Amino acid sequence: MTTEDDGVSAITIIIAALKPLDESTRLNVLEFVVKQLGINRGGGSGLSASGPEPTTHETASRPLTPSQAETTELDIRSLADQKQPRTVNDKVAVLGYYLKNLAPIGERRDFVTSEDIPNYFPAAGFELPAAPRMALTNAKNAGYLHALGNGQFRLNPVGHNLVTHELPLSDNSGKSRRARRSSAKTRP
Repeated sequence: MTTEDDGVSAITIIIAALKPLDESTRLNVLEFVVKQLGINRGGGSGLSASGPEPTTHETASRPLTPSQAETTELDIRSLADQKQPRTVNDKVAVLGYYLKNLAPIGERRDFVTSEDIPNYFPAAGFELPAAPRMALTNAKNAGYLHALGNGQFRLNPVGHNLVTHELPLSDNSGKSRRARRSSAKTRP
């Protein structure tokens, strides 16, 4: 099989995967794939007329649109690299977001359990916490998860917003989120 045959096979597979989707979703998927593969489309040959391509930092910090999240599979390592969570609580929130929105379709679910931590943290490049169950409880106490019972926790809107809008944290901010929160509480 030649490289040309491989290219034709890839095109056939891509078209078959995109055909059932609406035009907007197709465009979102294609743009996301092009960015993830690091393909430089050059000036003016983009998929849309929305202006120049964002920089890598802008792409990493911009949240996925709902249609991208519904149709996109992204490995947890790539998500972790984009979001750069620093604390165990942040990492648990990233895991919850991944399982709900970006995991392969057969693995997607809207809850996290302590068994998910040893399964997904190493794949993300995260250090394993000593007590996975406590990591979930601590993330809940930090306000990122809701307890569902039976050891299941669901990412709540605060956790979702952390992953989609706050991560990665800016290194030039000079303060952690905790320091910003506590200084805001002491203001008159």
